[in-house]
Amino acid sequence: MNCLNNLLGRGIELFNNLKDIISFLRQKTPNSLWVIQKYIERPLLYKGRKFDIRVWVIFTWKYEVYVYKKSYIRTSSDEFDLKNSNNYVHLTNHCLQIHGENYSKHEDGNTLPLESLNEYFKQIFPDKDITVEKHVLPRIRDLIIDTFQCCKKQLNPGKRKHVFELFGYDFLIDEDLRTWLIEVNTNPYLGTPNEYISKLVPQMLDDMLEIVVDSVIPPQRESKSKNDILY
Repeated sequence: MNCLNNLLGRGIELFNNLKDIISFLRQKTPNSLWVIQKYIERPLLYKGRKFDIRVWVIFTWKYEVYVYKKSYIRTSSDEFDLKNSNNYVHLTNHCLQIHGENYSKHEDGNTLPLESLNEYFKQIFPDKDITVEKHVLPRIRDLIIDTFQCCKKQLNPGKRKHVFELFGYDFLIDEDLRTWLIEVNTNPYLGTPNEYISKLVPQMLDDMLEIVVDSVIPPQRESKSKNDILY
């Protein structure tokens, strides 16, 4: 089991049974908040290493949800082994991986475009037509909608106009090609660990501002945004 005291990748504890979790929590401040997650023991691996998918999502004061089309995958630096307790094997957070000895050994910045999975699917499932578009993205969209549906009453409780928030959703695929939501991050990481991300982040920000600002303050010239919004 995985016990987190926040959603930023810090304070993570690993437990093998419920008894140990309860014992751990009894030592903590009463009424403190924790998130307990079931660890996915059999994740789909990218060339032997664990990975997850980061998706940017915009929420507006009108309760509109926009999912950015160009997601990316974050890879771990070391080969996956369930018995290895090294965090660099299990956690793909960039803020953690950057300190590992093998950071950028396999992929520049431990980051790849989501489309890279399509080529990988062809290698490991040569006889099946497995694609991100058909087997991953539909479930990601459903999970995103579910999260907003379950907490929309807590979003913008003051009914303020023209507010918005950018979220970073993290997903994991298991070896049966099922997609799981790991966590939802406020104030998601917008660093640029490689050339691909250095181009992607400004493009995403332009698209986001076109949605949330241009409708209030129309631009004086035509936007050059590439409009990589799904819906």
